Amino acid sequence: MIALSALGLGLNAQTDDVAKEVANLAKESKKTATVADSLKNWHVSGMLSLTASQVGLVNWAAGGDQQMGFNALANLNANYAKGKHSWQNALMAQYGTLRLFKEYDDFRKIDDKLQFSSKYGYAINKKFYYSAIFDYKSQFARGYNYSKDDNGEEVKDKNSDFWSPLYLTYTIGIDFQPNEKLAFYLSPLCGKTTVVMSDYLSSKGAYGVDTAKHSRSEFGWYFKMNALYNFGKNITFNTNLTLFNNYEDGIFDEIDVDWNVILSIQINKWLAFNIATELIYDEDIMIHRDGEDHYSKVQFKDVIGAGLTFKF
Repeated sequence: MIALSALGLGLNAQTDDVAKEVANLAKESKKTATVADSLKNWHVSGMLSLTASQVGLVNWAAGGDQQMGFNALANLNANYAKGKHSWQNALMAQYGTLRLFKEYDDFRKIDDKLQFSSKYGYAINKKFYYSAIFDYKSQFARGYNYSKDDNGEEVKDKNSDFWSPLYLTYTIGIDFQPNEKLAFYLSPLCGKTTVVMSDYLSSKGAYGVDTAKHSRSEFGWYFKMNALYNFGKNITFNTNLTLFNNYEDGIFDEIDVDWNVILSIQINKWLAFNIATELIYDEDIMIHRDGEDHYSKVQFKDVIGAGLTFKF
């Protein structure tokens, strides 16, 4: 009887342990299910690309310059949607450099951009949303204007740096999304801050900031268009256009334009042909060309190349 009693107590203890373990597993399963349900509301996509080039010449009669360079591109998106709420986030990073193998020549920046945009929306109906946008745009490294002095020697003058300029945009308005690929946003209430942290550039009044000041604030209307299309499995077209007008300049005068396009053609799993362009028009940005400074010039940049590309 004593032995049987001891055996019964042991079995009860083991049963209690098993029951506790089952209860713990059930709790962990609920937590995992909750996390999985929340992740279902997120859609993450993007493209990473790296392009490199090199030219070597030895006794080349036709002439030319030896050079090497590379371009890196990242275009990432993380979008959340649940019920009437939506939250769209986009990060675009581009950097490129080139070096000509001449005496004393160093790497020169040929492409530099860091932009993050976040948009929250609350659905009015299936196609219209009350929305708020925050946009951050700057670059990674300093840049220079290159010219020749009276002796024919090359000189360089700094024209940009990290947070010089930095553009911050914050706005509320109405967003129209006729489908998942296209969106139009309009806001009559938009604030824009231009930051120039570099003392050297602020002393020159660069990027529309008053001389010796480090920031400038504007208030006006704002328009943004986004489009993302996939043509089959191999071609992706992504473009966005933003317009801003400071009310101090008039309702439709001196409109700032920023238009970006990325076209990617996938050749195979890891190789793709990419075209990235950007067009900017801003009355406040000074352009140095032909030894003189000019305002109100259209800026255009294109980066074309084939290289390693990963999409997800």
